[in-house]
This record gives sequence, C-alpha cells and structure tokens, in this order.
Amino acid sequence: PRMFTGNPTFKTGTGFLLSRWKPTIWYFGPAVMLRNLCFALIGVAYPSDGIAQLVLASSILSIYAAFQSTQAPWRSGALNRVDTVLTITVSVLCMFLLTIVPMEDEKEVRLDRYRPYVLVFFLFAMATMVGMLLYAVLFLFGKIGPSTKATKNATKTLMDAVKEMNRQIQSQEISEEKVYERLGQFLTVQEQSAFASLLQWTLQEVFNASVATGSGKGSRRLSMNTGSTAERGERDRRASLSKSSESQEKVAPSE
Repeated sequence: PRMFTGNPTFKTGTGFLLSRWKPTIWYFGPAVMLRNLCFALIGVAYPSDGIAQLVLASSILSIYAAFQSTQAPWRSGALNRVDTVLTITVSVLCMFLLTIVPMEDEKEVRLDRYRPYVLVFFLFAMATMVGMLLYAVLFLFGKIGPSTKATKNATKTLMDAVKEMNRQIQSQEISEEKVYERLGQFLTVQEQSAFASLLQWTLQEVFNASVATGSGKGSRRLSMNTGSTAERGERDRRASLSKSSESQEKVAPSE
C-alpha cells in the first residue's frame, strides 16, 4: 500500500491488481485472476462433457465464495455482500443445471472420471471435521485458547504507540492533516469508522478519558475523568440534580 500511494510508476503498473481492494487485502487480485483462469481451463479439460463442466464450475465458485466471504476484499461493504451472494447463486444454478444435462456415458465411465474429485472433497471434509474435533478437545483441556500473552503484547504495542505519538506531536513532526491523509491511504471508510469507534472506547475505558465532539471545526476536546466509576456516577447525578433545581428556580418567578 505504501508503494501504491507513494510511487506513481508502481501505481500505474499495478492499478488493475490493487485499486479495487482494501489496502490490507491488496493481495486478492491474483485470486480473482486464478478463478478466471480455472474457468477458462474447464472447457479445455472437458470440451464435450457438460456434467463435468458444471461440477467443476460449481466447485470453483464455492471455493472462491468461501475465500471471498472470509476476506471481504472490496473497498465497499455492499460490493462484498453482492459478490458473495452472486457467486453462491451461480454455484447453486450450476448444480440445478445438472438435472437437465443428458448422460451419454455409462455409469462405470462416469465413476472412473469423477472418482478423484469425489475423493479429494471427501478427504478435505473429513480432515476439517477431525481438525474441529481436535481443536475442541485441546480447548477443553486448556491447551489452546485465550491467553495473557496477546493482551500483554497489545498493551505494550499500545503504550509504545502512545509514546511515539506524543513525541511526534511535541516535536510537531505530525499534524491532523497528515494523519487524515495517511488514514485515507491505508483504511477504507468503513475501517476508518470502526477505528474511530475502537479508539473512542479505548480512551474511555482504558485511559479513563473521553472525546467530546461538537459541530464546529476544532470543537473536539479530550477530557480526563478522575475517580472510580461509582464516583463519576455520583458526580453526574449531582450535576443533573443541580441543573434541574436551577431550571425550576427560573420557571418559578415567571409563574
């Protein structure tokens, strides 16, 4: 992503591979090209066998749909959903078209032709089931699962990031305009919204701070909350009662 945004020559040469995808999923272009190549080779492998063509087409689309739905590579969330639904729909259509394709070969010939594909997918399904069972057993006995190591690493990374940001802000090496530009280069709009929500939650729950955002420019304000949660709740309750009594005092003379 850094080369794509900072090197015009690289951007021109690789735009057809990278421009459609999220910066974090920049590698998805070759996957689409591989899918298209497999489709083109179906007719070469089975030029006169309609059943084999439909089976292979449905298999390729199913594998692509599984990979695409887990990665969500498109820059727009709507495009990710449309791509997944369209791929699954065409895959199901290929399976239903099998019912109208005439079977010209004998049963033994079809068994010999399709046995390798059936065996491969059957073994893959069994391996997946065994893997899930093994994972469940290891999780049950505490061999794998949530650990404090990931939390410690995240804490260290967060503290290092805070120190580095503070250093750059103090030395005026970075500004709001630079942050805005870099976020636009490396994150999509949806990712920017999710990042802002996560950052707000982190400031409020971890650093005991909150960001107040107004409607005008430059109205963002960072405030530190002191005391425990119960103390903050008591202060908020007292402030609410004070505002209520003030409003009643203002209304009383007019009556």
